Amino acid sequence: MTSTAEVFAAMSEAVAGNGGKSLQRKFKGKVVFTINGDKVYSLDLSSPTNCKVAEGDIFEGKSDLQVMCSEEVMGKMINKEIQPQQAFMKGMLKIKGKMNLAMKLTAVLAATRKKLPSSKL
Repeated sequence: MTSTAEVFAAMSEAVAGNGGKSLQRKFKGKVVFTINGDKVYSLDLSSPTNCKVAEGDIFEGKSDLQVMCSEEVMGKMINKEIQPQQAFMKGMLKIKGKMNLAMKLTAVLAATRKKLPSSKL
């Protein structure tokens, strides 16, 4: 299973450079992910020149979207075992903020998945 740190390191790679600009055109927002209630990561795709992922809430509570889930659910979404919309409907994923951004999370997860180190099994 992929750790949370690996997922957000891959997400950081995915939003860097031209890939980040492409994602920013689709997404245009600020997201705070809270994993297991204690690990917090911020995704900033609000500006094409400043696409980044950081540990902690860099928006000081002024994010467009807050996503809360367990590390297990995040792993399942990254591994395509469950879609974010399904996780939300089953109560495995909690969301506060702009629902239209939540619907676009799949694009961010797909870009992240491409940057994850592949298993040699």
